[in-house]
Amino acid sequence: MTEPVNMRLPTELLAAAELAAEDDGVTLTVFVTRAIEEKLLRGEFDQHARMVEAAVAANPGRLLRKSRAIRDGLATWKAAQRFDGSP
Repeated sequence: MTEPVNMRLPTELLAAAELAAEDDGVTLTVFVTRAIEEKLLRGEFDQHARMVEAAVAANPGRLLRKSRAIRDGLATWKAAQRFDGSP
């Protein structure tokens, strides 16, 4: 679902955005949408990083053990896939 957005931008900013969109081979709408999505995603990554840092500070060994267990589980699964002919 989309909604129309009307806004005023400084002339120089609009011109730069149009050139950047043209360089990327997309419309201005797609360019702006991607920029907004990137900003939101970066915020989510920052929030996740803060949560991980807090978890490490609260119990440093737990996160390491969990990470190793996931790594080992994935390695076991991948090895099993190779032997049964799966990709």
